[in-house]
Amino acid sequence: MTSADDRRRAAAHVFVGSEELGADGVIALSDDTQHHLSRVLRLRDGVVISVCDGAGHWRLATVIGERQAMRVEAKGDIEIDLFPRAPLTIATAMPKGERLDWLVQKVTELGVDRLQLLDADHSVVRWKSSDVDKKLLRLKRIAESAAQQSRRTFLPEILPPVKASKILEGAAVAEPGGRTLTFSDRIIAIGPEGGWSNTEIAVAGDCVTLGPNVLRTETAAVAATTLCVAADH
Repeated sequence: MTSADDRRRAAAHVFVGSEELGADGVIALSDDTQHHLSRVLRLRDGVVISVCDGAGHWRLATVIGERQAMRVEAKGDIEIDLFPRAPLTIATAMPKGERLDWLVQKVTELGVDRLQLLDADHSVVRWKSSDVDKKLLRLKRIAESAAQQSRRTFLPEILPPVKASKILEGAAVAEPGGRTLTFSDRIIAIGPEGGWSNTEIAVAGDCVTLGPNVLRTETAAVAATTLCVAADH
């Protein structure tokens, strides 16, 4: 039986479809994954990696051959990680430019389960409806890369922007002067840099503090994730 330590020691951790994971013998890889292993990481023949379906199922595999001739063969049984706790959702307004990419990367590494994007009253960044699918795909790729680096077996869910007022009533809303975060807080809402509007604060289910200082949106999302994950362990 393999363990999480075996996965952490593997030369790489990649995601495949559930059907590929369960196949005996050679495990099919996407062209991007094949390129990453052979051209970016330059893995050698005989190196052990871990492969995962993003839903808690994973196994070790052995690299056979190199470069264009590289293939990956299953090694050992499929292991199943049970979801460890109630899902953690970070609902956040979107910061400008590459700061959203950084936010997605870091909260994925830390262990967020669901990232709900928000349109708040003071939001500066708003997506055109025609751009939503393309932008979500980009963020999901960033999350997958971060999950590979951090050896996660569950991929986080990234949800398209919704009006903040639809989320705030059932969330712990980050706001100076709020109470301390606890283990039972599983939906944390992070506002834009302009802060929440009075209307949004009025519908908030509860307010929590992330510390004494005013934080950027992406910093607040990382702080909230860190505090919640730490409370789980």
